[in-house]
Amino acid sequence: MEGTSGRQRVSWQSIAAYEFSLPPADERRSAARVLSALDDRITLLRETNTTLEAIAQALFKSWFVDFDPVHAKMQGRAPEGMDEATAALFPDSFEESELGDVPKGWRVERLGEVCSYLNRGISPKYLEEGGVLVINQKCIRDFSVDYSKARRHDSAQRKIDGRQLEVGDILVNSTGVGTLGRVAQVLALAELTIVDSHVTVVRAGQKLSWPYLGQWMTRQQSNIEAMGEGSTGQTELARSKLAVMPIVVPSVFALRAFDEVVTSLKERITVNETYVAELTKLRDTLLPRLISGQLSLAEVVTETI
Repeated sequence: MEGTSGRQRVSWQSIAAYEFSLPPADERRSAARVLSALDDRITLLRETNTTLEAIAQALFKSWFVDFDPVHAKMQGRAPEGMDEATAALFPDSFEESELGDVPKGWRVERLGEVCSYLNRGISPKYLEEGGVLVINQKCIRDFSVDYSKARRHDSAQRKIDGRQLEVGDILVNSTGVGTLGRVAQVLALAELTIVDSHVTVVRAGQKLSWPYLGQWMTRQQSNIEAMGEGSTGQTELARSKLAVMPIVVPSVFALRAFDEVVTSLKERITVNETYVAELTKLRDTLLPRLISGQLSLAEVVTETI
């Protein structure tokens, strides 16, 4: 480093004179092919998950937003892409509600009335290792949960008091402009996990299923973002705001039919996310070892087989 304190810099001469070990060209090309293959596989899995999620959202929109099966039956048509048994689960008329026309026999209730749990997490006492996994706002992005950004909580210092997450829980970022309102659903849990005090947990009760509630809240993200209150940089999402959101409650039979399809899609998404995490870890582990010469290409092939 050169220069005075606060103005230090690395000279270009020092950079130009830096020596490092450069593997032979054929080894570099072979290593690049291996790493590129891993990247391609990761990309394909992510694209597949995007497609699967789009299918789930399209089905939700058709059945529970546009009410396509009901409109078709009103017009004397068979609903598209639906067998007779499934079509029979939908009414053939509408009735008025505060949200406009909804299928006859379906209800509009408040989110707080159809949830068994609606609460924020705790203020963690952090540990470097051990303890309980804690989801924070950085973990919630693009409608999914990134567990690699989670931290650890010392439950001996602060009890979690029954706040552990369950599969199907919806997590909502609840603090700060730019992060407030982000929604993600818990599709799998490898260990005991909680959220910190900046995240709200929404759990479906007996009147709704978690696949339905997850798709509904995903569609509500922009509305939830607008619910933040407070000064710039200090916006907060009040639990009471979420609790009064109106939500359509379909018949239990329509919910079961939807769950049967979407649960299968979510299971495939979960498996793919596991593969992505494993391949990403493998790629990020291999790269520095290849560069440093700690690992040969032959060993890479052995490890990846």
